[in-house]
Amino acid sequence: MKIDRADTPKARGGRAPRGPKKVSEAYLERAALHYLGRFSSTEANLRAVLERKIKRRTMENAPPTDEQRGWIDTVVAKCVRYGYVDDAAYARQRVEMLVRRGKPTRMITQDLRYKGVPEAIATAALREFDAEADEDADRQAAAAYVRRRRFGAFRRADRNTEDKLEKEKAAMMRAGFSYSLVKDMLEASEDELMAMLP
Repeated sequence: MKIDRADTPKARGGRAPRGPKKVSEAYLERAALHYLGRFSSTEANLRAVLERKIKRRTMENAPPTDEQRGWIDTVVAKCVRYGYVDDAAYARQRVEMLVRRGKPTRMITQDLRYKGVPEAIATAALREFDAEADEDADRQAAAAYVRRRRFGAFRRADRNTEDKLEKEKAAMMRAGFSYSLVKDMLEASEDELMAMLP
């Protein structure tokens, strides 16, 4: 059978399909440094990122081999040793950011777990935040939430209705704040709330 050379991928101006790209420890190290240059990360998250990189480079998204898992362990350990990855520092930073955004501690704990922060480190980060602040994390987060959503004392005067108040209570409780805390925050004055903000 004669092959029509005009119908090959090269003749049509395209490239011939290539096989899977090679994965090496050096590639994983470059990929880790590139990722960490853009995002802060936990050890667990960096492992997951590197595993996904390997899957994308293998045929049919095959999971990493034992050898490749060894490379991942080596690269992650090196990143930890050089200080590029620090779960405790990541947890402290994340707690501060989420409190400023108005997230209650229960949601913060879930977020840290999802990001791969070990439970002991997450608990320590929340305890440390509470120890350094004048108010506990939940009160600060609730004050930030009230301010951001323009609830309570930050509400416009023309919206001071009982119906609006009930909607605000429901929204805060759905966000994860306790009823007693919601009640306190919606009854607080603007000056009291500003004093609580992180």
